[in-house]
Amino acid sequence: MISKATRGIFLMTVFAGLPFSGCDKQEKPSSSNSPIDSAKAGNPLPVGLFATVEPANAKSVEEVKSHAKVGDAVVLRGRIGGSVSPFVEGRALFTLVGNGLKACSDNPEDTCATPWDYCCETADEIAKHSATIQIVDLAGAPLKADLRGQHGIKELSEVVVVGKVVQAGERATIISATSIFAAKP
Repeated sequence: MISKATRGIFLMTVFAGLPFSGCDKQEKPSSSNSPIDSAKAGNPLPVGLFATVEPANAKSVEEVKSHAKVGDAVVLRGRIGGSVSPFVEGRALFTLVGNGLKACSDNPEDTCATPWDYCCETADEIAKHSATIQIVDLAGAPLKADLRGQHGIKELSEVVVVGKVVQAGERATIISATSIFAAKP
């Protein structure tokens, strides 16, 4: 069961940026599946969160969503995006979009200033192809840390995430990550 705070942050992440899209047409992955105790390291983000070796057998966000059940260990690949602000400021959360959906920058004729918002797609399509990725503490709450810029990740970065499904559904899937590999920052 996820906390009300996590659910609220997730809904804010997925839905807040969608109606206001900005398209203008002009080290080794962690093997732990448990939540992370950030207080031990004295750093809000856990040591070893960012993998230096790409995890094997990554599946697309869409494939993971089609079979995911709460508690499943998963390895998924996608790009950070889905809204104007796919990172939640002050929280270790971001939206990951599967490669089954094309960003505005994938169309050479599109001059969108924020191609990571997938503004040429409907909110329903973005939701079908996306998952929320969170880094949590032992209580299951997202860590108070910004992920944008960490290890070079930013909007449209391709990443591989290792984690556990904490909420599964066609529209809302949440993964608590134990490892992130920046495939293409």
